[in-house]
Amino acid sequence: IIQEEPEAKPGIPSYEGLENYKLLEQIGHGTYSEVYKAIDLRTKKTVASRSCVTLQCSDLFMNCFTTGAQIMRSVNHPSVVELLSFIDSVKYHFLVLEFMEGGNILEKVVKFTHFSEDLARHIILQVALGIRHLHEERGVVHRNIKPESILFEPIPMVLPKRRSNRFGVDKEGEFMAGVGGGGIGRVKIANFELSKVVRDEPTGTPRGSDSCTAPEILKKQRYSKAVDMWGLGCVLSTMLCGSPPSHDIHANTKLPVPVWYNFASPYWRRTSKSAKNLIMHLLCDDPLKRYTIDEFLLHPWCTGSPDLPSQNKPTPFSSGD
Repeated sequence: IIQEEPEAKPGIPSYEGLENYKLLEQIGHGTYSEVYKAIDLRTKKTVASRSCVTLQCSDLFMNCFTTGAQIMRSVNHPSVVELLSFIDSVKYHFLVLEFMEGGNILEKVVKFTHFSEDLARHIILQVALGIRHLHEERGVVHRNIKPESILFEPIPMVLPKRRSNRFGVDKEGEFMAGVGGGGIGRVKIANFELSKVVRDEPTGTPRGSDSCTAPEILKKQRYSKAVDMWGLGCVLSTMLCGSPPSHDIHANTKLPVPVWYNFASPYWRRTSKSAKNLIMHLLCDDPLKRYTIDEFLLHPWCTGSPDLPSQNKPTPFSSGD
């Protein structure tokens, strides 16, 4: 039996440089780029192709695009989307990426309203291990950690054995430890266009996404890997309550000021004290007081311990990636 090749949807363009790939459908787009689901004609493997029109892009975007590709090429981790190929032609640049069929986490948050703590923990720990590899092994700050940058592999939904009576959680079905829930299995970090190699040195380049941008970036201060921990807090907060941390505007500085400490949303009512405590340590205005990735991984909410952390600084995380 010969398996037939999937047909491309009408109106799909062809690109010089992508002769070895068949574009099937557009699955995303940005200001200067488009993302397509595609088939590698040599291996018959499904991939994602991100195209960038060289002549239409600003120099800044092109620099970000190529730098992100270089960083992805140097990273090999199960929690990071794999760059399969970087293709450079006269008119276009292409990233051929591992295809994550499920899409991004934000789409699931919108569908379910918010996640259970079990599902949120399942997702955020995978993301955290990816960030730890970037920070500690590659010296890379991602600078764009947000729900849209977290992609997932789908798994079958399992109907809940009993109703939880918590709005939104029943929609995600039964959680399976070590597997996932809500149709979400393994998750991976994507969108490396804003990433940068910093090692342990601070940087000052203004980068970040509006909803998850750390305060030090907004204040145009020099910053470090701690901006990714702020982003991690934004992702966790979004998953648990259904929206990113809210902000007020400071009367003097006119800069956004986070107001998440009151946890006012009704979705926070049944969230554990441990989860709220962890979020407060991530969404800390002072980057020097913000949790590091190792402190995050040692927090009781992450390890499954029922107790809140002591005031003592935790020992470094020792488990392998």
